[in-house]
Amino acid sequence: MKYIYYFFLGLILIWVGGLFHFVYGLSQVEMPTDRKTDGIVVLTGGKNRLQEAVSLLEKGVGGKLFISGVNAKVTETELRAVLGSSKELADCCIESGTKAQNTVGNAQEVSLWVAKNHISSIRVVTSLEHMPRALVEMQHFMPGLTMIAHPVGQWRPENIRFMSLVREYSKYLVSLFRTNILDMRTE
Repeated sequence: MKYIYYFFLGLILIWVGGLFHFVYGLSQVEMPTDRKTDGIVVLTGGKNRLQEAVSLLEKGVGGKLFISGVNAKVTETELRAVLGSSKELADCCIESGTKAQNTVGNAQEVSLWVAKNHISSIRVVTSLEHMPRALVEMQHFMPGLTMIAHPVGQWRPENIRFMSLVREYSKYLVSLFRTNILDMRTE
Protein backbone atom coordinates (compact mmCIF):
# COMPACT_ATOMS: atom_id res chain seq x y z
CA MET A 1 0.00 0.00 0.00
CA LYS A 2 2.88 2.33 0.82
CA TYR A 3 4.35 1.88 -2.68
CA ILE A 4 1.05 2.79 -4.34
CA TYR A 5 0.95 5.98 -2.28
CA TYR A 6 4.50 6.90 -3.33
CA PHE A 7 3.73 6.03 -6.94
CA PHE A 8 0.74 8.39 -7.05
CA LEU A 9 2.62 11.06 -5.11
CA GLY A 10 5.43 10.80 -7.67
CA LEU A 11 2.94 11.15 -10.57
CA ILE A 12 1.41 14.21 -8.95
CA LEU A 13 4.83 15.81 -8.43
CA ILE A 14 5.80 15.10 -12.05
CA TRP A 15 2.50 16.60 -13.25
CA VAL A 16 2.97 19.75 -11.11
CA GLY A 17 6.58 20.12 -12.29
CA GLY A 18 5.39 19.78 -15.87
CA LEU A 19 2.71 22.41 -15.28
CA PHE A 20 5.33 24.87 -14.03
CA HIS A 21 7.49 24.11 -17.08
CA PHE A 22 4.45 24.63 -19.36
CA VAL A 23 3.62 27.98 -17.74
CA TYR A 24 7.28 29.05 -17.85
CA GLY A 25 7.39 28.18 -21.55
CA LEU A 26 4.33 30.35 -22.20
CA SER A 27 5.96 33.24 -20.37
CA GLN A 28 9.02 33.02 -22.65
CA VAL A 29 7.19 33.06 -25.99
CA GLU A 30 8.39 35.79 -28.31
CA MET A 31 6.21 37.26 -31.01
CA PRO A 32 7.01 35.77 -34.40
CA THR A 33 8.68 37.63 -37.19
CA ASP A 34 6.78 38.81 -40.24
CA ARG A 35 8.30 36.01 -42.29
CA LYS A 36 5.90 35.25 -45.11
CA THR A 37 4.08 31.90 -45.30
CA ASP A 38 1.90 30.40 -48.01
CA GLY A 39 -1.11 30.43 -45.71
CA ILE A 40 -2.46 31.71 -42.44
CA VAL A 41 -4.61 29.42 -40.35
CA VAL A 42 -6.76 30.68 -37.50
CA LEU A 43 -8.57 28.46 -35.00
CA THR A 44 -11.87 29.93 -33.86
CA GLY A 45 -12.93 30.18 -30.28
CA GLY A 46 -10.91 32.98 -28.77
CA LYS A 47 -10.85 36.71 -28.48
CA ASN A 48 -9.19 38.74 -31.26
CA ARG A 49 -7.97 35.70 -33.22
CA LEU A 50 -9.97 36.44 -36.37
CA GLN A 51 -9.04 40.12 -36.42
CA GLU A 52 -5.35 39.28 -35.97
CA ALA A 53 -5.45 36.74 -38.80
CA VAL A 54 -7.16 39.18 -41.19
CA SER A 55 -4.64 41.86 -40.26
CA LEU A 56 -1.79 39.48 -41.10
CA LEU A 57 -3.41 38.68 -44.46
CA GLU A 58 -3.85 42.39 -45.23
CA LYS A 59 -0.16 42.99 -44.42
CA GLY A 60 0.81 40.27 -46.90
CA VAL A 61 2.35 37.97 -44.29
CA GLY A 62 0.44 35.06 -45.86
CA GLY A 63 -1.09 34.45 -49.25
CA LYS A 64 -4.36 32.88 -48.11
CA LEU A 65 -6.35 32.63 -44.89
CA PHE A 66 -8.21 29.59 -43.63
CA ILE A 67 -10.58 29.88 -40.67
CA SER A 68 -11.07 26.50 -39.01
CA GLY A 69 -14.01 25.63 -36.79
CA VAL A 70 -16.60 28.15 -37.93
CA ASN A 71 -20.04 27.35 -36.58
CA ALA A 72 -22.12 25.85 -39.41
CA LYS A 73 -24.97 28.26 -38.58
CA VAL A 74 -22.81 31.32 -39.33
CA THR A 75 -23.56 32.70 -42.79
CA GLU A 76 -20.93 34.08 -45.14
CA THR A 77 -22.33 37.58 -44.64
CA GLU A 78 -22.10 37.27 -40.86
CA LEU A 79 -18.54 35.97 -41.08
CA ARG A 80 -17.50 38.84 -43.36
CA ALA A 81 -19.01 41.33 -40.90
CA VAL A 82 -16.97 39.83 -38.04
CA LEU A 83 -13.79 39.78 -40.12
CA GLY A 84 -14.14 43.36 -41.29
CA SER A 85 -12.28 42.60 -44.51
CA SER A 86 -13.12 43.85 -47.97
CA LYS A 87 -15.31 41.73 -50.23
CA GLU A 88 -12.44 41.46 -52.73
CA LEU A 89 -10.03 40.12 -50.09
CA ALA A 90 -12.64 37.70 -48.76
CA ASP A 91 -13.48 36.43 -52.23
CA CYS A 92 -9.90 35.87 -53.33
CA CYS A 93 -8.09 34.83 -50.22
CA ILE A 94 -10.29 33.77 -47.29
CA GLU A 95 -11.84 30.33 -46.85
CA SER A 96 -13.49 28.74 -43.86
CA GLY A 97 -14.29 25.27 -42.61
CA THR A 98 -17.26 24.21 -40.51
CA LYS A 99 -16.42 20.59 -39.70
CA ALA A 100 -14.01 21.05 -36.76
CA GLN A 101 -15.49 20.73 -33.28
CA ASN A 102 -12.20 20.61 -31.35
CA THR A 103 -8.45 20.97 -31.79
CA VAL A 104 -8.03 17.54 -33.41
CA GLY A 105 -10.81 18.46 -35.83
CA ASN A 106 -9.06 21.78 -36.53
CA ALA A 107 -5.86 19.93 -37.42
CA GLN A 108 -7.72 17.54 -39.72
CA GLU A 109 -9.65 20.36 -41.38
CA VAL A 110 -6.48 22.41 -41.87
CA SER A 111 -4.59 19.43 -43.30
CA LEU A 112 -7.26 18.99 -45.98
CA TRP A 113 -7.11 22.69 -46.86
CA VAL A 114 -3.29 22.60 -46.98
CA ALA A 115 -3.32 19.58 -49.32
CA LYS A 116 -6.03 21.07 -51.57
CA ASN A 117 -4.16 24.36 -51.92
CA HIS A 118 -0.63 22.90 -52.15
CA ILE A 119 0.51 24.91 -49.14
CA SER A 120 4.07 24.31 -47.86
CA SER A 121 4.10 26.73 -44.90
CA ILE A 122 1.49 28.12 -42.53
CA ARG A 123 1.23 30.65 -39.74
CA VAL A 124 -0.97 29.27 -36.95
CA VAL A 125 -3.04 31.89 -35.11
CA THR A 126 -4.60 30.88 -31.80
CA SER A 127 -4.41 31.92 -28.15
CA LEU A 128 -1.10 31.77 -26.30
CA GLU A 129 -2.09 28.98 -23.93
CA HIS A 130 -3.72 26.94 -26.72
CA MET A 131 -0.73 27.14 -29.07
CA PRO A 132 1.35 24.21 -27.71
CA ARG A 133 -1.53 21.75 -28.09
CA ALA A 134 -2.59 23.16 -31.46
CA LEU A 135 0.94 22.69 -32.80
CA VAL A 136 1.14 19.11 -31.50
CA GLU A 137 -2.08 18.25 -33.33
CA MET A 138 -1.10 20.11 -36.52
CA GLN A 139 2.33 18.48 -36.63
CA HIS A 140 0.71 15.08 -36.18
CA PHE A 141 -1.45 15.53 -39.29
CA MET A 142 1.09 17.57 -41.31
CA PRO A 143 4.55 16.40 -40.19
CA GLY A 144 6.57 17.94 -43.03
CA LEU A 145 4.85 21.31 -43.10
CA THR A 146 6.67 24.47 -41.97
CA MET A 147 4.65 26.12 -39.19
CA ILE A 148 5.09 29.48 -37.50
CA ALA A 149 3.30 29.96 -34.21
CA HIS A 150 1.52 33.30 -33.96
CA PRO A 151 -0.09 33.46 -30.52
CA VAL A 152 -2.77 36.03 -29.84
CA GLY A 153 -2.30 37.70 -26.51
CA GLN A 154 0.81 38.22 -24.48
CA TRP A 155 1.91 36.72 -21.23
CA ARG A 156 0.92 38.88 -18.32
CA PRO A 157 1.18 37.38 -14.84
CA GLU A 158 -1.77 39.46 -13.64
CA ASN A 159 -3.98 37.79 -16.25
CA ILE A 160 -3.20 34.23 -15.21
CA ARG A 161 -6.33 32.12 -15.13
CA PHE A 162 -5.01 29.18 -13.16
CA MET A 163 -7.82 26.72 -13.91
CA SER A 164 -7.69 27.56 -17.61
CA LEU A 165 -3.94 26.87 -17.64
CA VAL A 166 -4.40 23.61 -15.72
CA ARG A 167 -7.09 22.47 -18.16
CA GLU A 168 -5.01 23.43 -21.21
CA TYR A 169 -1.88 21.77 -19.81
CA SER A 170 -3.82 18.57 -19.12
CA LYS A 171 -5.24 18.56 -22.66
CA TYR A 172 -1.73 19.21 -23.99
CA LEU A 173 -0.44 16.13 -22.14
CA VAL A 174 -3.27 14.01 -23.56
CA SER A 175 -2.46 15.27 -27.08
CA LEU A 176 1.23 14.48 -26.64
CA PHE A 177 0.47 11.01 -25.33
CA ARG A 178 -2.14 10.23 -27.97
CA THR A 179 -0.12 11.47 -30.93
CA ASN A 180 3.04 9.72 -29.78
CA ILE A 181 1.20 6.42 -29.20
CA LEU A 182 -0.48 6.70 -32.62
CA ASP A 183 2.88 7.50 -34.23
CA MET A 184 4.45 4.41 -32.64
CA ARG A 185 1.59 2.21 -33.93
CA THR A 186 2.05 3.36 -37.53
CA GLU A 187 5.80 2.67 -37.64
